[in-house]
Amino acid sequence: MDTMISMWAVVEHMRVASGAAELAIFTAILYWFFTSSRVADMLEVVGERVGGWCGRDSGSLRQTVRARRRHHNDVYSKLDSEIATRTSSLYRVKEGPVVPAPQPPRRPPAGLACARCAPMSRESWHDPKSSDTGSVINILDIGRQNFANGGVVSRYLCDLAQCLNLVKYDYKDVMPSVVNDERFQRAIEDTTQEELEKAKGGKKDDDGRDERLYAETRRKVEARAMKVLMNISSAMSNNVLRLVAWLCHKAIRRIAGGGCSTRSECVERLRRAKAAGLPLVFVPLHRSHFDYILVTFTLYLTGLRPPLVAAGDNMKIPFFGWILRGCGAFYIRRRIDGSEYNGDPIYKSALRAYILNSLGVNNNLEFFIEGGRTRTGKPQPPKAGILSVIMDAYLEGTIDDALLVPVTLNYERLVDGSFVREQLGVPKQMETFWSALRGIWRTLNTDHGGIRVDFNQPISLKELVTSFQKYNYLKAPIERCLSPPNNNLAVNLDRQILYNHSHSSLYGSDVSTNHKMMVEAIGRHLVYDAAQSTALMSTNVVSYVLLAEQRAGCSLQQLQRCVAARAAALSAAGRDLGYSADTAALLAHALDMLGSALVRREGRQRDQIRAQPSLAAALELSYYANALVAHYAANAILATALESIICQQAPEEDTVRHSDLIEASLQLCEVLSQEFILCPPCHRIEERMLEAINSLVADDVISQVQTNEALEEQKWSRRFAKTLEDDDEEQESPDPMRHIKYRVTKSPEADAERRRLLLTIRPLLEAYTMTCKCLSSGPQKQVVTTTLNTLTEEFTQNRMTYGEAVSTDAIRNCHKLLRQWGVIEMYSENRERKIRICSPYENKQNLDDVCTNVYKFNMNTPLLREIVNVK
Repeated sequence: MDTMISMWAVVEHMRVASGAAELAIFTAILYWFFTSSRVADMLEVVGERVGGWCGRDSGSLRQTVRARRRHHNDVYSKLDSEIATRTSSLYRVKEGPVVPAPQPPRRPPAGLACARCAPMSRESWHDPKSSDTGSVINILDIGRQNFANGGVVSRYLCDLAQCLNLVKYDYKDVMPSVVNDERFQRAIEDTTQEELEKAKGGKKDDDGRDERLYAETRRKVEARAMKVLMNISSAMSNNVLRLVAWLCHKAIRRIAGGGCSTRSECVERLRRAKAAGLPLVFVPLHRSHFDYILVTFTLYLTGLRPPLVAAGDNMKIPFFGWILRGCGAFYIRRRIDGSEYNGDPIYKSALRAYILNSLGVNNNLEFFIEGGRTRTGKPQPPKAGILSVIMDAYLEGTIDDALLVPVTLNYERLVDGSFVREQLGVPKQMETFWSALRGIWRTLNTDHGGIRVDFNQPISLKELVTSFQKYNYLKAPIERCLSPPNNNLAVNLDRQILYNHSHSSLYGSDVSTNHKMMVEAIGRHLVYDAAQSTALMSTNVVSYVLLAEQRAGCSLQQLQRCVAARAAALSAAGRDLGYSADTAALLAHALDMLGSALVRREGRQRDQIRAQPSLAAALELSYYANALVAHYAANAILATALESIICQQAPEEDTVRHSDLIEASLQLCEVLSQEFILCPPCHRIEERMLEAINSLVADDVISQVQTNEALEEQKWSRRFAKTLEDDDEEQESPDPMRHIKYRVTKSPEADAERRRLLLTIRPLLEAYTMTCKCLSSGPQKQVVTTTLNTLTEEFTQNRMTYGEAVSTDAIRNCHKLLRQWGVIEMYSENRERKIRICSPYENKQNLDDVCTNVYKFNMNTPLLREIVNVK
């Protein structure tokens, strides 16, 4: 009983305590309600509305209470004055002119399809109601935006939540279809018959075919074919994709301080193109091993189907190769031409069947059209092997159409490190498990700035094929090498370039030359489109300014002005800048990214900036600068051709004929045809040179001089055109441009612009000149090493200013040019590449006569004398 009484007393105490707590809470709520400013404002609004309905004055009850208590407390007077000030300012805003809010800088539309050969693709895949503002999104922030208002776990683990909620895609197994492919089975049968003939020694049995030997040989060939097919095939897995996506979130946040960005309009275009039901073929330019995952990562996070990726077999290393295969990689052999795999029909048919069947089940595809990574930073000529397979799939009806999507990637600081050692002739080291680990560790402990991944407009393959069939000047290919100066470049240059490059190991023996040239033309168009839409990073602009505009060094303020002027010129030309910041902050960031190993800061206040004079620094800076070199290549070629004509003329001659300028510029275009893609194949190179002339005239570098004779001839041409009647005889009117001349502007600004353009391609011409002088018969590796050693000695002895001229790529490209001219032959002997000088050019004088077309553009001009011996 006492226990019950005590328990009841405890309950009563608890009830009293809970009642007191409830009373305290209720009192606190009442206090907050009557003292909160928000509640007071709400009561004021309600009071004003009620007063208005009752016909009373607009003064509120709260204002009346404030007026009564104003003599007790001066706080209300301050509040009333603030309200009055705010009200009057609002009236002024309403009565005054409307000032728009500041808008972010608009980027020019990038990645548009060619208006000449793909007009329908250019008008498709975009929302006509909205305009491309150029807005950029950081794909690392997608998860934070999607799960910002979620629970505590999703807010703090937004990356993991984003990866777990990514869409699962069904990837159909195409291996049974590939095994039953007609060409694959025919290749197995042909290989079986060849090996059977070898086993028999060319002798035929009396009883016909030996069934037992045939069955054994067939079993061996089929086992080898299945092994080849298993090495090629991908193993796309949604679980591996999610794991890699989460790891990429963590890795990119660590290595990319500027984030990983893409243009929002690019993603919207791809989403609309995906609804068409056609396979998307992504064609990126190749800069880094990180590209393999980065494109897939960007597409996957933005809600698009990840593609199957063609990766080199050098990436098939333990563990990392399995990860890439799970992300969609299928492995292809890097070297087929000139290797023991060149005549392997089983491999070619297996790769072809795998690609065609993957496209047939509507899988997206990705391949690097340049082949390997660029070692120079410039876009490389296309390798059209896989593109030819896709073309065959369309022409044979395996797919109705495909949408080709050029992709561009750019890094403020290259993830893989520099290619200086390879440019200096050190053989490339094969990727291994430990080298991959060391590379990942080094990358994770370095800030690489910002990363940009952008996608161009999807282009219909059907539309490209139809358009290129209409360009007659690309047909009737040149069947022999044309050595200068006998070739008519104004007529032959465009198709000559296509003919010289249109070779690929995946073409069949029955493919016509016109078909090869069309595939080459489409490949070059894709590379050109991707290069023109590449976002230029701060390190690209600063490196170009240091090498081409301020090679002798300058002050920090002068460098800021030059960088700002160059950025404004690029924006005016329609190029997308991958940064938006104050010039001073931008320059400080770019110099920090480049580092003291590439840029020297001198002076007491460290305000004197110049490029480091070492060979390695020049090569690495040129890698970043070459993104702008490719942009200015056409103008630089024209300015160099102009300077070569001026140096050959008499000092008193101050004009240059239009015809001479065009002829010299086309000759230099042929010389540098291995280095640049100056225009898409749907445009003539001569047209591009005319645009370059107009650009120099607009910049007041040259001015047009038109004589009275030219004016009279133009009038005669117009009269002739009016009176011309149709007849069978061909009548040619004189060229109205032949009497037009150009005068070089004599001003410091014009000289600075000409000097900049000359320095843009001068290192390449130095490399080509030395390659021609060091040419000899023998192993190509030995000839390249000799040329490199000579260039290095010229640089170290201060007889050559341009360290970036010491480049293996430039020397090998010059050898390709000499082979096209018929000067040398390249052949393989004992698995070694060798060079043989053709008999007409074994004489040194005959060789120099041909190489004069290179020497004359590497002239000694007064414009460059002030930077000579500056190191």
